[in-house]
Amino acid sequence: MKFIDFLKDRIAYTIVYFISISLAILIMYLAISIKVIEFPIANILYAYLVSIVIFIIFFIYEYLKIRTFYKRLYEVSNSENIIDDVINVGEARTIEQRLFVNTLKKLHKEYEGKVYRYEDIQKNYSNFINQWVHQMKTPVSVINLILQEENTSEFKEIFDSIGEENEKISQGLNIMLYNARINEFNHDFNVEDIDILLILRKVVNDNKKLLIRHKIFPEIIGKTTIVQTDKKWIYFVINQIVINSIKYTAVVKKDKKTIKFNIQEGTTKIVVSIEDNGIGIPKEDLGRVFNAFFTGKNGRKTSESTGMGMYLSKRICEELGNKLYVESEEGKGTKFYIDFYKGKNIFKL
Repeated sequence: MKFIDFLKDRIAYTIVYFISISLAILIMYLAISIKVIEFPIANILYAYLVSIVIFIIFFIYEYLKIRTFYKRLYEVSNSENIIDDVINVGEARTIEQRLFVNTLKKLHKEYEGKVYRYEDIQKNYSNFINQWVHQMKTPVSVINLILQEENTSEFKEIFDSIGEENEKISQGLNIMLYNARINEFNHDFNVEDIDILLILRKVVNDNKKLLIRHKIFPEIIGKTTIVQTDKKWIYFVINQIVINSIKYTAVVKKDKKTIKFNIQEGTTKIVVSIEDNGIGIPKEDLGRVFNAFFTGKNGRKTSESTGMGMYLSKRICEELGNKLYVESEEGKGTKFYIDFYKGKNIFKL
């Protein structure tokens, strides 16, 4: 605590002090004047001087008494770990300081209790979501098996429609599962050397039914390229981009609908781009693509949009130390980029 701050806090005491000493001297002066006794100005100045010296000594004493405590408070208020540091503000030397410290400790204890309760609630919720999603995946898989076995030419159109809706259910379950897991990301990842070309091929293969149904032609440009990332999480990101590309390319009327994958390796980073020639993103929506629950103008055209896929993809890339960004022009298409920095992963940021 600076002395000037200490003085500002006690400006009222200072004013009252000088008013009181002035009144005391005035009363003495008037009493002596009534008796016609000379009262030299030097005596008044001497009285002021003695009083001011005593006042300054007292102020310095008060300042030294609380300086350490207030200095620690300033350090705590500027600390990045203020919640843990706030209960260690230093030794209390006055009744006011002890009351302040006790209040802080009670607030900290109540805060910790609420945090533990909310963490426990969140953990139970996440466990429930994980179990529920896995339970729901079983009937989804069974429906797929039945459709594959019974998909005869007579009911092919109906079965294909059921299969498409079943795929939407599966995608929704995946988004829910990853949304529940991302808050515990640090406990659920494994960074390793991954051939990003294989991931792109797997995503294309897993979505081949949708690509064929909507007559969208995928094209992969690039060669085997190793990046350091988590296979499961990065697959989700790329798959989510491709699902969106298929959804917003399927609705356009063009002779050739395409999704192009491109791997470019530079000196400091590897850039994977995914480009479609779909409806594109309106300029006013482009800056909000990665916001949670944002569906935008295009999302209102397709009722199944949740606005969570791109939000989760952005968060996952940030957690992995990658960069995800987008370029788009309405009516011409959209291009997503994922930057993988060489020699830089979640352990070496």
